[in-house]
Amino acid sequence: MQKKKMSAGKIGCIVVVLVFLVLGIGVYRLFTAQKSLPETFVLTIEISGDIGETAESGFSLPFEPESKELSLQDIIFLLDKAGGDERVRGVLLDISGVRTGSAKIQQLHRAIEQTKKAGKPVNAFLRNAGDQDVWLASACDTIITERGGYLLLDGLKAEMLFFTETLEKLGVTFQAAQWSAWKSGVEPFTRSSASPEYREQVEMMLDGVYDTYTGYVARQREIPVETYEHIIDEKTVLSANEAKELKIVDKVSGHWEYREKIKKSFEPGSANYRGDDVLVSGSRYKAAVSWPYKPGTKESIAVITVSGPIVRFADDMIAGAEQGFDEASLRKAVESALEDESVKAMVLRIDSPGGDALASANMFQILDSARVKKPLVASMSGVAASGGYMVALAADSIFAEPLTVTGSIGVYALKPEVSELQEKIGLKREVITRGENADAFTVFKPLDEAAFARFMETTEWIYDDFLAKVARSRKMKLEDVDAVAGGRVWIGKLAVKNGLVDRTGGLQDALRAAQSMAGMDSSAVPGLKFYPERKGVMEYLLSGGAGDYSKFFGKELPAGSIVSRSLRTLDLLMQLEQNPGGMYIMTMLPYDIVIE
Repeated sequence: MQKKKMSAGKIGCIVVVLVFLVLGIGVYRLFTAQKSLPETFVLTIEISGDIGETAESGFSLPFEPESKELSLQDIIFLLDKAGGDERVRGVLLDISGVRTGSAKIQQLHRAIEQTKKAGKPVNAFLRNAGDQDVWLASACDTIITERGGYLLLDGLKAEMLFFTETLEKLGVTFQAAQWSAWKSGVEPFTRSSASPEYREQVEMMLDGVYDTYTGYVARQREIPVETYEHIIDEKTVLSANEAKELKIVDKVSGHWEYREKIKKSFEPGSANYRGDDVLVSGSRYKAAVSWPYKPGTKESIAVITVSGPIVRFADDMIAGAEQGFDEASLRKAVESALEDESVKAMVLRIDSPGGDALASANMFQILDSARVKKPLVASMSGVAASGGYMVALAADSIFAEPLTVTGSIGVYALKPEVSELQEKIGLKREVITRGENADAFTVFKPLDEAAFARFMETTEWIYDDFLAKVARSRKMKLEDVDAVAGGRVWIGKLAVKNGLVDRTGGLQDALRAAQSMAGMDSSAVPGLKFYPERKGVMEYLLSGGAGDYSKFFGKELPAGSIVSRSLRTLDLLMQLEQNPGGMYIMTMLPYDIVIE
C-alpha cells in the first residue's frame, strides 16, 4: 500500500505548533526562574573539555539538559555574582577532562580567588583528572578526587602535524610566500618537520606554560616545585589515595557520596532544606538572576567578542571546522554599540588566532573608526595572535593575560599545484587565454619566476602594512616593530615587555579601564551589553540550529584535536580553490598548543 506524502502545508503547521510550544515553555521558564532558587544553596559549576569564550545562544531549549556547558565569560561572571549573593553558601566546581588555553585557566584562577576573598568557600571535585584539571582545581580551598579514579599527570606536549608528504602522494604540492622564518604557518604544507625557528617558538611557549603550571600547583598545595615535577616525571599515574598521600588532593570520595554529604549539611526540617534543590547548577543560577549583575547606573559598556578564526564571510568555514568570526558580525556589533546612547565605552574581547589577512585589516578599520566616537579597550583571552593581534591595535589600551598567546605579526601565502594529481586521475585540460598572465596563477602548474615574484610582492605589501599599523598604534619605531615581528609569537607578559601590549589583566580589568576612560562614575556598577547578541529561540530555529546534531547528540570536536586541525587544513585547501589564482593570504597563528 502506497503511503501518502505529507503536504507542505501540514509540515508548516507542525513547525508553527512546535515553535509556539518551545516559546511557551521558554516564557514559562523565564517567569518561574526567579522563584526557583532556594533560600540558601551550593552553586555547582561543571567544567570540562574546551572552554569556549562565549555561548552560541542566550537561551535553553526545553528539551536541553539543565547542566549544559558554560562559556568562559559565563563562569567568570557566575563566580563574581556568587561572591556577593548571600544565598550562596559555597561553590562546587565539578572538573573533568579540561582541555583549554592556559590563559583561560589563569582567568578562572582569578575569578575563583575573588569569590574566596568575598568569603565564599570554593571546592573542586576531580574525576579522572589530568594536568589541566589539577592546575585549575589548585585555586580552590579543597580538592576532592573520585574514589577508584586516578590522576594522569604526564606534563605538557605540543603536537605539530605536517601534511607535505601526505599531499605529495596525492599529487598536490605548494609554493609558499612567508615573511620571516618565524611565520611558520606554511611549514605543515612545505616541510616534513619543524624548522629551528618553529621549534624554538613552541619550546619557548611550553617552558613559560610549564613553569607557571608547576609553580602554581606547588605553591597552592604547599609542596616544593621539585617534588611536583618529580611526581610528573616519575609517578605520572596516581591512584586517588596516592594523590592524597602526596598532597595533590585533600580528600577521596565517591561523586554521589560527596553530593549527598552536601545535601545532608542542610538540616532536614529547616527552612533551607529542600533535598536535591540545595545543589543549584550554573545554568539554572544564571537564568534566575540579573545577568551578569544588576547595574547601578543607566550607563553601560559594550562587550564585543571576536572569537574563532577571522573570515570575510559567515559561510567561509566548512561544516565541522571551528566556527569563524566574520566582518559583517563585527560591523553590526560596533554599529549597535555606537548607536546605543547608554553605551559610553566598548571592550573588545579577543579569543582568535587570526585568519584572512584582508578581513583582519577591514576589522581594524571598523574598530579604528569606532574608537574616535567612544573609548575602546582590548582584552585578550586565550589567544589574540596575527590577525587577532591586528584587530586589537585599534584599541586605546590593550590588556592580556600573562599566558595569552599573542604577537605573530606576519603574513604568509600558499599556492597549491596539482599537476601530478591531474595526471594521476587522467584529467585533461585545454586553455584559451587573452592576456599574457591569464593562466599564470592556475593550480594546474607551478608559478614561473615572474609570477612567483608578483606572489611575493603581494604578501610584502600586506606585511609592510601590518608593520605600519603596529608602529602607528603602539607608537614604536618601524625597526623596533620589525625586531619583534616577522611572525614571532609571544606570551602576554613578554608582549608587555616588548611594547606590543600595555599591561597584563583580565576582562574585569579592561572593564574598569573602559569605565575610567569614558568618565563614568567608578563607584557605580555599569550595565554590560554583549555583542554579537546571542541568538534568540526564533533566530536559532530559523537558522537551522535545531538541525545541528553535534550540539544535541554529542560534543563539538575539540579545537586542538587532530581531526579538528585536519578539518582546518581541508578548509584551507577549499578556500585556496575559491580564491583568484588559488592563493590565500593569511595572518593567522600557525599552530595550537594543547595541554594533555
